[in-house]
Amino acid sequence: EGEDGAAQQPPLTIQQARDRIFGFCLMNDWSARDIQKWEYVPLGPFTSKNFCTTISPWIVTTMALEDYVTETSAQQQVDPTPLAYLQDPNYSSYDVQLQVAIQSSKMDSPVVVCESNFKHLYWNAAQQLVHHSVTGCAMKPGDLLGSGTISGTTDRSFGSMLELSWKGTKEVSLGTEVRRFLQDGDTITMKGHCGGKGGGGRVGFGQCVGKILPAGDYATNPLVKVDRYQNLVLHHYWESSASWRVRTVLALKDIPYEKVGVNLLKGQQSEVQYSEKSPMAQVPLLECLDTATNETVHIGQSVAIVEFLEAAFPDRKPLLPSDHLDCAAAREMVEIINSGVQPLQNKFVLRYLDETTKGAFDTRSFAAMRIEKGLRALEALVVKRHESSPCHEYCMGGFAPTMVDVFAVPQIYNAKSVGLNPHEVCPTLAKISDTCLKLPAFQASHPSVQPDAPSS
Repeated sequence: EGEDGAAQQPPLTIQQARDRIFGFCLMNDWSARDIQKWEYVPLGPFTSKNFCTTISPWIVTTMALEDYVTETSAQQQVDPTPLAYLQDPNYSSYDVQLQVAIQSSKMDSPVVVCESNFKHLYWNAAQQLVHHSVTGCAMKPGDLLGSGTISGTTDRSFGSMLELSWKGTKEVSLGTEVRRFLQDGDTITMKGHCGGKGGGGRVGFGQCVGKILPAGDYATNPLVKVDRYQNLVLHHYWESSASWRVRTVLALKDIPYEKVGVNLLKGQQSEVQYSEKSPMAQVPLLECLDTATNETVHIGQSVAIVEFLEAAFPDRKPLLPSDHLDCAAAREMVEIINSGVQPLQNKFVLRYLDETTKGAFDTRSFAAMRIEKGLRALEALVVKRHESSPCHEYCMGGFAPTMVDVFAVPQIYNAKSVGLNPHEVCPTLAKISDTCLKLPAFQASHPSVQPDAPSS
């Protein structure tokens, strides 16, 4: 057959494959069976099999799974016997308990329809990767591979709807409803974990959740969600830490917006056309169009703007934890910066104190004192939180920056301007700040790269 070619790489060995597998997540590899039936002849399964993919929210590393290595259900590979390049001297798998549940739009709670285990796979992950590479397929870091359907030997352990309903010939009970194939409005939830009952730690994979929406054409019923709030404009000042916070959130959430510089040194914030929008004559100020009312909206104060963006764009990288207590903890940390530190070291406050005391008041030492007190308090909360967290890269102990990091980074930057050394005052926060400043969102929002920043 004449087809396009691609660059090849040498096949992997079993040991090389093990070294390259970073970890695992749950995957729902959706198949559109109605399309599959149509295109099977003469094309064979094609677009129906790469129809859609849902994955769980995090990766569980192979290191975290070391205590859960177990024999496969087959125990030995004799039918078929692996070819030489697939023979694994340490043939084994992981004891990952898997569960699939279905909930229709009419049901109050999901019903479990499948309980299986990762160890039921005959070919383990290393063997699959080796076989995938044997013809020279160029594997790259970050590539995501699916294991294939994981089914056991009982009807309850069949890992796909096609097997559970035996190609649509059997009904799958959902309590008050039955299914042969999935229907519009059905929500599929996959769960997986190691350990738990019987002692030992428990390692969870999170939930892999997807809902089937009605079909529609893009002209009349687009599947792509249209944001209610459009044409965002951020009035900001390049050096303003409050403006920096909002720029970072917009970058993290990948929300398009226009920047309009407000020169605070020239008093542009006090001009009538601006103060009518911002009664406090401060930056930042967010302006946007509410498409539901066709009215232009103005929102001032960085916390209010960030909270608005979090609520108005919930599908774009959430920056507050979903747990109520965690969310309260995050807001407490944010307010240490926003209320306890930033207003007292604001340049206009310090300038007022200097002018009214005719230089008798040491404003620099006062600012340093307030910043140091706030950063030490925040450091204590972050260190305490890290004691019970597996990840220490960010303030809340998770695997991604939150609203706390957004507020902490500018304040640590300001600490240097009054002679403080963050690595001595708050070493944990300083390290977190260094990590954040390597991220594209924090780099794009940095004061030094803003259009209204001085050229020198």
